[in-house]
Amino acid sequence: MTYPVSYAEWDSRFFGFPIGNIDIPSGYSHELLEQSLQTARERFRLICITLHENGPEELLIHNVLCPCYDRKIVFKKLIGDNIPPIDSHVRSYTSSFCSPMLERLAIQSGMRTRFKNDPELSAHYEQLFLTWINYAVTKELADSIWTWYEAGQHIGLATIRCAKRIHPETGEIEREGRIGLFSVDSKHRHRGIGAGLFSACDFWCSSLSIPSSSIVTQRDNTAMIALCQKTGFEIKREESVYHYWSPGWVYDVHRGWLCHKGKSI
Repeated sequence: MTYPVSYAEWDSRFFGFPIGNIDIPSGYSHELLEQSLQTARERFRLICITLHENGPEELLIHNVLCPCYDRKIVFKKLIGDNIPPIDSHVRSYTSSFCSPMLERLAIQSGMRTRFKNDPELSAHYEQLFLTWINYAVTKELADSIWTWYEAGQHIGLATIRCAKRIHPETGEIEREGRIGLFSVDSKHRHRGIGAGLFSACDFWCSSLSIPSSSIVTQRDNTAMIALCQKTGFEIKREESVYHYWSPGWVYDVHRGWLCHKGKSI
């Protein structure tokens, strides 16, 4: 038995090499983790390991050092009946054209993420978030976009989509409003703009009878943590994300990234 490694389709398509995701519980077996990566490393150049706890600074796997590039807090909120009215500055963004202002906000939203922290990926981090917001505008990565519009500018951004999963015990379909990109322009913070965007997301969930919403932020983002707790979110779990770069992968100018299966580690 090993921990399953899933294919990260969107990330793989963007970075141009196969990326896998593996979730491991608190109190995981290091031996099982090593076996899982041993099996998967020929299929994935990068395997993102998500540990469901506040883990160590690094993991040592097959003599490969895997730093922790992201410490996350997953927040969840139950959508109640008493939703504050939406501020007059908050608007639903319905254009299929992504404005430069939205692109700037999207880049700001990723300043603390693992894509910026990992030196192997950091050169592509801005383009990643530009691609994300453009795909959100075309509804591939979001169902709704809300902005704070003031003095002819978008200075706040929230994207949200309806995520579905089948409950493992009841078999019922559960729905959740998952907030993705969330950003307030650095020059306009501490003015209640973030709370106003959250109210719009609550309204969207309520209008579609979606019972809860969630958002993920970094553990060192104290301002965002305070905002989430102030607006009714509760901590669901903490996560630590490590990057395992599989040995033996080389780049071929004609065939792209390839794994030399016989290469020892």
